[in-house]
Amino acid sequence: MQYLFVYGTLMKKCPQNEWSAFLQENAVYVDEATIEGALYKIDYYPGLVKGKGTVYGEVYTLHENSKILPLLDEYEGYLLEDSINSLYLRDASQVKLSRTDKIIEAWIYYYNRSITDLKRYNSGIFISSE
Repeated sequence: MQYLFVYGTLMKKCPQNEWSAFLQENAVYVDEATIEGALYKIDYYPGLVKGKGTVYGEVYTLHENSKILPLLDEYEGYLLEDSINSLYLRDASQVKLSRTDKIIEAWIYYYNRSITDLKRYNSGIFISSE
């Protein structure tokens, strides 16, 4: 798979950080996109969980999956061999591109902890200043 859907601190709309710069250098921006799910405020970053609602983000084409994904896995706290202790889980899901309404399959990092007592972004849009 060559696509990655991001919805938080890796988006180009957010203030640039070391990891968003890494993504910009190793991927090509495709389009804004949406996915079915719910978005929660974890800390200074959000977490997407499967469910009802719409979450907005961006899709990128990755230059070299085999080199880039392991580094992004580390950033997201995804432990390939340890789903119980992973902060996020990487999974393939369908996203809808905004300009064309085309449905594509992309890698997505889903939050892997309890959402009890977390604030939901009802708009489905991550706002880094909240």
